[in-house]
Amino acid sequence: MLDRIREGSQGIAAKVILGLVILTFAISGIGSYINSKADTAVKSVNGVEITQTALEEAFQNERNRMKQQFGDVVEQLMADESYVANFKAGILDRLVVEELQRQQAKDLGIRVSDEQIKTTIVEMPEFQRNGQFDNEVYLALLRQAGFTPLQFRDYLRQQMTRSQYTASLMGSEFVLDHEKEQYASLNNQTRTYSQALVSSKTLEASVQLTEEEIQAYYDNNKFSYKTADKVAIEYLLIDANALANAVDVNEEQLNEYYQQNIVEFTQQEQRRIAHILVEAGDNAQQKIEEAKAKLDAGDSFESVVKAFSEDSFSAENGGDLEWFEKGIFGDAFDSAVLSLEKAGDISDVFESESGFHIVKLTDYVKAETTPFEEVKETIASQLQQLKIDELYIEAQTKVSELAFEIPDTLEDAAEVAGLELKSTDLKTANELQSILGSQIPVSKAFDETFISEGLNSDLIEISDTTSLVLRVTDNQPARIQKLEEIKIRIEAALTREKAAELASQKALELAERVKSGESIASLADNAVVVTENTDIARFDATVNANIRDAVFELAKPVNGQAEVSTVETSNGDAAVVSLTSVNVKPAAVEEPVANQVLNVVGQQAIKALIEASKNNADIE
Repeated sequence: MLDRIREGSQGIAAKVILGLVILTFAISGIGSYINSKADTAVKSVNGVEITQTALEEAFQNERNRMKQQFGDVVEQLMADESYVANFKAGILDRLVVEELQRQQAKDLGIRVSDEQIKTTIVEMPEFQRNGQFDNEVYLALLRQAGFTPLQFRDYLRQQMTRSQYTASLMGSEFVLDHEKEQYASLNNQTRTYSQALVSSKTLEASVQLTEEEIQAYYDNNKFSYKTADKVAIEYLLIDANALANAVDVNEEQLNEYYQQNIVEFTQQEQRRIAHILVEAGDNAQQKIEEAKAKLDAGDSFESVVKAFSEDSFSAENGGDLEWFEKGIFGDAFDSAVLSLEKAGDISDVFESESGFHIVKLTDYVKAETTPFEEVKETIASQLQQLKIDELYIEAQTKVSELAFEIPDTLEDAAEVAGLELKSTDLKTANELQSILGSQIPVSKAFDETFISEGLNSDLIEISDTTSLVLRVTDNQPARIQKLEEIKIRIEAALTREKAAELASQKALELAERVKSGESIASLADNAVVVTENTDIARFDATVNANIRDAVFELAKPVNGQAEVSTVETSNGDAAVVSLTSVNVKPAAVEEPVANQVLNVVGQQAIKALIEASKNNADIE
């Protein structure tokens, strides 16, 4: 049969078929290669690409940061496509600036060493427990943030390099004395002005809306009224802390644990040593014997160390090597040290790989075992935690296995593991609370593929003591609400908008009346409130910030002629302002003020350098 196959494979038909198979694999391979290149570059900065993936990661990180800081309002903003586009454009510009700074820092020879990176990581409070660096905490937080240790070190190196780069630029700036004095004078300046505030709220009653206006407003802003995706979830929560109630330990178990782990409660004997070293070479043994003779004759160990020891580092401290650890200096050294029984004992001369030694035992602490009663509570806590960990892992295993074997329900897993099956009604991502509101469960619950499958998730670990399995039981995709659903809201928004326009128009008309000589006090009516503001400081929080800032942008009045302008406030009101006087108060230049000036100058220098770098760079 094999011969017939071999003969057949030599025919024309077989070769044609083989060619087609090869072509198919070739095309498939090319397709895979093309697909693998999906991570396209969105910007190129002097030949260095900023990829779509890098942009998306930066976008998600900034989005999460804003969500933590400002809450649900962020998701409402993100529903606006134009806002998201501008938001991403700002992030992309930031990535371009960071890449330019990285390149310039490299050209300037700014480097961050591995030792600096290590020191920074060890000193970061996020990675510490009880004031000390904890490697387990470090690794756990990196995993949670999606970093490997190598990736985090590279990220930290980039951040520290940019920080040094910025600091070097800031440090190169300086401010002259007259500039500090001018800044202090401007900073302490006050202004007196009158204002006529037009209330847009009062003008809302005069606004008349047409159906055409409402429809047009809806058409232009309907994406702002897009609902968020909603999902209903059922889930099993495995909480190690909740398992503590099922754990109990008795006296016998505590005593057994104590006996089995007696080493944990034993303070091992400790030896502190000092030594004299003569490195191997001509006359080395003769020299160390001479040192031993000096000791035998009654010379102090410290004086002999100073005269004979070639270990210059320890010799500065009387030969001190601090507390002895077995295995560090080799068998010969260990044997000599362990033969010394009490503080003050001195060994005979012995030889190691580094040369000839004499060792002195400077301090000795005997091994001591802490009595059971003194560590009983500690053992109870440790043993209870071990049992909790066992129950936690056991529950995780049961839930994981059954959730996989019976993928379309969690009822069986709940029954076998003895856990409560919990559920939610339809909720947006922002409405999910507590454990479900964590980043990983939210990402999983709102994943389109996962929703369409309708199956149980894998085990999701939230922390070292909390994990869960979930499934989506119902979902409501995001949609643009119909006009009928939101007409009242649109009418309110459009009314506010038109009232703000009316307020601005009225403010412009009132300003013209003031410029023509009419008193600002005469402008008051049911929609206009006139007030006088005397000696208002540049950062006075007792007045409207929009109006105050507009007043400080006006020129100083000349020949008693007030400066008049209009300003719109953030809540839709508008105002006419009349600046009557500028009051300059002499101010001493204090250190904080000088630092503020220097910081402003430094920031301006950095901004100017960034703009110049952009103009000179090859950015595509």
